[in-house]
Amino acid sequence: MVSRLRAVFLLLVLVPQAVIFQMTKSSPLEADKYFGQAAAIALAVSLLLVLALPGLTVEWLAGKRLMQLRQFCSQVRQGNYRQLLALPNESCDGDGEEELTVLMRDMNWMARQIEVRENDLQKAVSDLSQSRQHIGEQNKYLTAVNAELLATQQQLEQRTTELEEACRNMQVMAMTDPLTSIANRRCFFETMERNFAALMCNCRPISLLILDIDRFKMINDTYGHQAGDKVLLELAEIIQNNTREGDLAARIGGEEYALLLPDTSLQEAKVVAGRIRAIVQERVFVLDESHQAFVTVSIGVCTLAKLICVDRNKLYHYADQALYHSKHNGRNRISIYDPDTHSIGRAESA
Repeated sequence: MVSRLRAVFLLLVLVPQAVIFQMTKSSPLEADKYFGQAAAIALAVSLLLVLALPGLTVEWLAGKRLMQLRQFCSQVRQGNYRQLLALPNESCDGDGEEELTVLMRDMNWMARQIEVRENDLQKAVSDLSQSRQHIGEQNKYLTAVNAELLATQQQLEQRTTELEEACRNMQVMAMTDPLTSIANRRCFFETMERNFAALMCNCRPISLLILDIDRFKMINDTYGHQAGDKVLLELAEIIQNNTREGDLAARIGGEEYALLLPDTSLQEAKVVAGRIRAIVQERVFVLDESHQAFVTVSIGVCTLAKLICVDRNKLYHYADQALYHSKHNGRNRISIYDPDTHSIGRAESA
């Protein structure tokens, strides 16, 4: 650009002087020494102007544009991308333009790109903020749901514990006589079956005592059922106190009791039966504040030593027959059923 300006200024200066020299040629001024000196000085000044003015002009024009660039950069730094640099033919591709104009055009393009990128970035930041807010809300919701689930789990665990406890209580109730709190008929037969199977494998004996209160109906009819319940309770306590660990005392009927003695010989069973009969015979049963009663029991005993091919129901049947024998042969006695001879005899100690 400077070279072009110098050529233009050179033409503008030299052409007028050439015209002047041509006009003064062959005139009196040509011989005038002062005119020659003035012409030489004018030529020198013109040459100096040709050398200096283009640079100054370019510097002035460039300084103005640089100031525009500086202001533009300041606006961009502050985030203002809307006020672009004013350029002619903004839509052209920049071929054949001076470098400063190309630079200004590129600066406009960069400003637009920065604006687009910043808008995209702001949108991404906004989306990220919304996502974080949504995640925060979801986290609060999940925390609340988790707390509810934990509370529900605790309730279920508590409910399960209560149900398990209730189930155990029901099982106990299903196996317990409600009046005497000892085993009932169902528990007795299930336990006898388990013991029967275990003793059969080991060839060990098993004994059974069946007890019945003598003339119990007369107690109920005379003193009432409440008095009869007291007799039943006290008899259950007596039987329970004369059992060992592993024995089973049960109430299997109204006034009928059973005592299962696993791994017990006939002689040991007779001792237990005799002790219970004697305690009951000597006990004074207090029915109420003004009435007492003496009670006796009839007992049937059976012991099976050879359990092979023997049905557990036969043990109960044999002991029951022995009890029937005691009831119809004077009561307050102990009868023994012999499974080998299928005979029934009275115990010596009775």
